[in-house]
Amino acid sequence: MSTLPSYAQDLGDGIFAIDTGFHRDVFDAAYLMVENGAAAFIDTGTNFAVPRLLATLEAVGLKRQQVQYVIPTHVHLDHAGGVGLLMSELPKAMAVVHPRGARHMIDPSALVAGATAVYGEEEMARSYGQIVGVPAERVTESHDGMTLSLNGRELQFLDTPGHARHHHCIWDTRTRGFFTGDTFGLSYREFDTAKGPWLLPTTTPVQFEPEKLRESVQRLLSYQPACMYLTHYSRVRDVQKLGRASSSSSIGWWPSAAG
Repeated sequence: MSTLPSYAQDLGDGIFAIDTGFHRDVFDAAYLMVENGAAAFIDTGTNFAVPRLLATLEAVGLKRQQVQYVIPTHVHLDHAGGVGLLMSELPKAMAVVHPRGARHMIDPSALVAGATAVYGEEEMARSYGQIVGVPAERVTESHDGMTLSLNGRELQFLDTPGHARHHHCIWDTRTRGFFTGDTFGLSYREFDTAKGPWLLPTTTPVQFEPEKLRESVQRLLSYQPACMYLTHYSRVRDVQKLGRASSSSSIGWWPSAAG
């Protein structure tokens, strides 16, 4: 393995967090998982992150044809906007997408139209670029309880609605950690203190369903995870404490108990 780029961090056990550079530093992470010569990307960031993902792959000594899976946790553009472009560079990879989101990865026109209505064309171009679809034959839909093997490393998929209905989380048996997308919340490293990390639930209004999100968080916690791999931002521990904070208050789930 050559020297990692400055925006990539080796978390151990074959997992690398990659700062996608979306909006600012250490705001939006994608993950590269490596196992016995095979690789998977979990979340991708936007199109502008794709060079960073490919450079990290090269730095760990793998070729593009060794990537087996690209797995967006859900299809919001800060997580999945770069899936199509990344897939075009990975000849053997399959995209593994929640069944409610798969059609948007194949034909992103409705996704783009909705985001453009909110942000406008200029901001869409600046933040996300031209969204590229994935050929239908290269998309696999997940289902609740499904397991995939990354060269012998078991990944389990859980349907986790609440933040969005097209959201799944991925359980890594090796590290006993979930890749949580936006289900478990946001936790930015600049807010860490001697008391540990601080966490804020994600309440995107379009499909936000507080009770379903609370149920999803509790389901994740039932696995007794050792860590969570957040898209915003990177790995956190103290999982049970953060989980209690994120689901103990009312609709806003303001995490006053996290410290």
